[in-house]
Amino acid sequence: MDRVAVIDLGSGSTTLAVFEGGRRGFLDRVHTEGHASRLLHQLDEERRLPGEAAKQLVERVEEYHRIARSKGAEKTLVAATSAMRDATNGAEVLAEMARIPGVTVRLLAGSEEGRLAAHTALCTLPFRDGIVVDQGGGSLQLVRVRARRVRAAVSLPLGALRLSDRFLPAKEAPSAAALIALRKHVVEHLEAVPWLGEGEGQLVGVGGGARALGKITRRAEEGRFRHGHGYRLDGEALLDRYEQLSRMEAAEREAVPGLPESRIDTIVAAALTLSTIVRLGGFSALHLSTYGIREGIAFHALFGDSPLADPGAAGIRGRLKVAPPERGPAIPGLTARERRLYAAARDVSPDRLVDKPIQGFWQEEVARVADALLQAR
Repeated sequence: MDRVAVIDLGSGSTTLAVFEGGRRGFLDRVHTEGHASRLLHQLDEERRLPGEAAKQLVERVEEYHRIARSKGAEKTLVAATSAMRDATNGAEVLAEMARIPGVTVRLLAGSEEGRLAAHTALCTLPFRDGIVVDQGGGSLQLVRVRARRVRAAVSLPLGALRLSDRFLPAKEAPSAAALIALRKHVVEHLEAVPWLGEGEGQLVGVGGGARALGKITRRAEEGRFRHGHGYRLDGEALLDRYEQLSRMEAAEREAVPGLPESRIDTIVAAALTLSTIVRLGGFSALHLSTYGIREGIAFHALFGDSPLADPGAAGIRGRLKVAPPERGPAIPGLTARERRLYAAARDVSPDRLVDKPIQGFWQEEVARVADALLQAR
């Protein structure tokens, strides 16, 4: 099977992921590691990445490339995002990386980031229409999807790290005035997106902030799933998370179950932004994807530029190691898609079914199938 490595030079972190492509569109993440590089913070007054910081970043890419080769990756693709777009010497630093044998470097425009996030969502979740939101450290991307095709994409300077640096204190709980100013800033940018308020289909969230908010909520619910892919984060629950976190000092947030240390100083900005998008977009919930732009790059490299026609079939084949059936038995209460998963999972324990993400299914679907399997035994 083919393997490809993606190194993501994000505004908040630098991450390596190695992916293996299975038959007919299954994407398996076989290795990942990262470093909180905070590139956005390292830019000097002239918006340059200083010499020592640039040198360390190139050396980290070299190190990650060696690790990727040791994991069997046949190619290493480097994707640079908002912080490197901002850096006045970003092109020079990326040119140094491009001299590393076997490494291909690409500076992504904001709209490209959004399209990659949407491509990933379409290859791993069963939705036809809606909006994909990808909030990174430096920028936020909104992508309009209709009939499983990207119709429009916009990039806004609403990254969680950028917003936190500008509006929120590092250690104290934010004041009401700071939160009001932050919300006003976010709303002004979002209201300039004419198609955000259409409210059709699902709102799909990509990025570390969305994943962290989902993880906090799942921990509070003590749910059965150990992963967040396909999770439905109710809009009211998301607002509750924002109100809870915004009253805390940074030291208090450290004790919140499910909140990664790397998100402690940015989670309030992420929660405010995402809950505002839910409200302005007229959505009832934020559906989460644990796949992002790294996976989008890997999908393009391994399977081509078109979204998968049947992501559920890829998930069944890759995760359950069986050929996806065309249809399943007529189990009361299950949809046609769920019956298909039920038929493929008859020899699988319900606990195993919910243990890892199944590409192409919402968590509610997997839960209903797991319950039906339990009842049948």
